[in-house]
Amino acid sequence: MPQNVAVAARADGGIRVESYALTTLPTLEEALARGLREEWRRLVDSDPVASLFQTCGWCMPWYRCYANEYDPHVIVVSARGRAVGVVPMAVERATRAMVFASNTMADYRDVVAQPGYREQVIGELIRQYIDGGFTGPLSIGWIDPASDTPALVQQICAARRLHCTERQQPCWRWFPPAPAKPSAHKFLNWYKRKGTVSFEVVDSDAKWERFRDEYYRHHTLRQIQAGRLKVFDDARKTALYEELFHSDEIRVHVTAFSYNGQMLAGHFGRVWRGVLLLGPTSIRLEEEQRSPAVILLSWIIDNAASLGLNAFDLTIGDSDFKARLANRRVDVTMLDVYANSRGYYRQVARNRIVKWAKTGVERVMGAGAWKSTVKPAAARLGYKRRRLAELGPWPGVKTALASAVAKVYDNRVGLVYSITTEQLRPAQPKLAEGETSEVHDNQIEDLLSWHGHCPSTESLLTQCARSYSRVRNQGRILHTIVVNGKLAGWGYSYLPTEPVHLTETPGATLECEAGSASLYDFHVLPEFSGRRLYQALLTEILRKRFAAGATRAYISVLQANAPSRIAIERVGFQLLRRNLYRRTWNQERLTSLPVA
Repeated sequence: MPQNVAVAARADGGIRVESYALTTLPTLEEALARGLREEWRRLVDSDPVASLFQTCGWCMPWYRCYANEYDPHVIVVSARGRAVGVVPMAVERATRAMVFASNTMADYRDVVAQPGYREQVIGELIRQYIDGGFTGPLSIGWIDPASDTPALVQQICAARRLHCTERQQPCWRWFPPAPAKPSAHKFLNWYKRKGTVSFEVVDSDAKWERFRDEYYRHHTLRQIQAGRLKVFDDARKTALYEELFHSDEIRVHVTAFSYNGQMLAGHFGRVWRGVLLLGPTSIRLEEEQRSPAVILLSWIIDNAASLGLNAFDLTIGDSDFKARLANRRVDVTMLDVYANSRGYYRQVARNRIVKWAKTGVERVMGAGAWKSTVKPAAARLGYKRRRLAELGPWPGVKTALASAVAKVYDNRVGLVYSITTEQLRPAQPKLAEGETSEVHDNQIEDLLSWHGHCPSTESLLTQCARSYSRVRNQGRILHTIVVNGKLAGWGYSYLPTEPVHLTETPGATLECEAGSASLYDFHVLPEFSGRRLYQALLTEILRKRFAAGATRAYISVLQANAPSRIAIERVGFQLLRRNLYRRTWNQERLTSLPVA
């Protein structure tokens, strides 16, 4: 967002410029010590559209933390013996791609130039990209609409006969005054009626140490829930945030929303020229239905003046919560410059195919169908491809064929079991020497103790995280079993107040007597199979439920699921009913069968 800063008169466009690149961290550090740091800072101060993400204070911590993956490529442009531009780039070692420093961590990616020299600085960036023989296109942006970089890039590419594409994204922003009725105010009032609400600015080492670990845990669980990469599992990312928090050059704005002393939401933002830039937010998963992150961001907006903030930049993305909080929308721009025609025409063809497909889908299925239907289906297809790769060629083919057959015609028998306290046969897990196991209730953080790369397990963890808030709000309990601190399995139990829907037998319901418990949706991770952990988990859940007054417990399983069925029977569950579930195309029918 442009600022009113004193700038020099426009320079003569014909002035000759020179440039060089600093391509190793030691040479960059040496140049900074010799005066480049001050020159860099001077250029940023003179550039009204310079962003935080191209400052030395942001880029240098990132270069240091990610030195094992990226080499710096800082382009310094000079004229008449003085620096007139800096472009902090990086080269990914594995791909030889040239990107802006911090890559996608940066919301804005533009050059830093003394007024009057932006065209020459952009020209040197493009020249070094072409001459360097880097792979892939050169992506410049997202770029603030106040910057003339997009027009200059197009002009330079036309002069050099280079191909360039342009696309835009919405960017939401808030400017004073604060809304008369803050977003999520009804949820905030709910918390106020139930207990003590507090908001805190994390501005000391002691507060940061209390805040950061919980913030990282909550954020990572949120990433699991969304099926995304767990960024704070990366020690480089946490090291970067540690440096940013203690930086003398970057002003961070870290806040927390707590209820009865327990943090429900956290935000790590950055302040640039008085404007708060939205950073990663975290929430406590079981509270997500009451929008704790929106409560926190609304509080920041309501108290912007006392917090020393002139505006709030919610950055790119068309999320609903951004539109609710913001009062202005702009479009930011991304440009891709191509070193050769082949890559350009390949991308153009891909874009046209997507555009035609999107138009056709929305013509048939209505507006918004692409986002609500096609994109989720594509994500599911991507998971299936990863799952087939995990299974291997022949097992993958067998699984795909079985799934296809099941969609045409499927007969399945579901078994309904029950157990009383007298029938319980306690089971112990098979543990190696030195191993211990524990069963926890409603500790969703146990999901963080799994660190594998198995698509099927990742999908199960995502399903668990997505249902957790709803499960807790329905009074149900998530039970997890851990072995030596590592997640091994989980399942759910609750006390039904109405007929039970038997989740493993679609369409089946069961009238349960008062005071009975229902158990469902159990999983044991593959690396822990064959160690009686399912039986041990059932044993602990049943003991707790019977001790709390339950007189009977129910569970269902598909007859074809032999491992689960055997484990259930060994604990003492007795077969109560067999259900035959028939599905032919879109018709469903459930038939009760006599118990053998």
